Amino acid sequence: KRDHRKLGPQLGYFDIYHDEAGSGLVFYHPKGAVLRRIIEDYEKDEHLKRGYQMVITPHIMQQELWKTSGHYDFYRQNMYTFQIENKEFVLKPMNCPGHILIYKSKMRSYRELPVRLFELGTVYRHEKSGVLHGLLRVRGFTQDDAHIFCSGEQLKDEIKKVLDFVFAAMKDFGFMDAAIELSTRPKDSIGSDDDWDRATSALEDSLKEKGLEYEINSGDGAFYGPKIDIKLKDALKRKWQCATIQCDFALPARFDLKYIDSEGKEKQPV
Repeated sequence: KRDHRKLGPQLGYFDIYHDEAGSGLVFYHPKGAVLRRIIEDYEKDEHLKRGYQMVITPHIMQQELWKTSGHYDFYRQNMYTFQIENKEFVLKPMNCPGHILIYKSKMRSYRELPVRLFELGTVYRHEKSGVLHGLLRVRGFTQDDAHIFCSGEQLKDEIKKVLDFVFAAMKDFGFMDAAIELSTRPKDSIGSDDDWDRATSALEDSLKEKGLEYEINSGDGAFYGPKIDIKLKDALKRKWQCATIQCDFALPARFDLKYIDSEGKEKQPV
């Protein structure tokens, strides 16, 4: 009686047409679209209040971009690829490369940092059919996705601000019960040991300074950096992945991101 996979279609909010359109692809009916619009407006307002700038990036991008980011080598099994005029394109599984291109579109000054970009970005991931589950595990979805470009000195403050944002949003939607995990370096990854150590320490120190309890989820970080995973618990106490806060030194290096510091020298942001 409380399974959203049954309630959604019964109440006229959404449906998934497995045979006609494909599994894991959600169709929002008029009432569902109204609810989604309310949530999206909330997300936009809350980001803008916190100093984020809204961006919009394409749904498809050339293969070369995903090779630079490392997704093509480390995430290709979950990516949809296709050919246009003898070039390979990717239906984006992540928004990161698009936001990086926007940051890189001009030379930045230390006075601009942190640069906080966010997008309600629709992404597509080739999840195996056995793990699909209603709205909670799908192949196409829209995420409120943000990327913060900051100096090393600003890093922990920004992480703590994002933690505050996450828990404020959870509270607004009535979710009070969550589990926090610190996911560390996986076997297949990019970046130096030093960068991974610095990124992991920044996340862990931020959790400790906020007085938050967490567990170590060894080897479950992203290929480019460790992350804090915040999992909500449903009525049956099952955990579902919600917010993720990642710390990435690798992609700024791969994309050669820079800013000019107070002494006029080029530095790499985080």
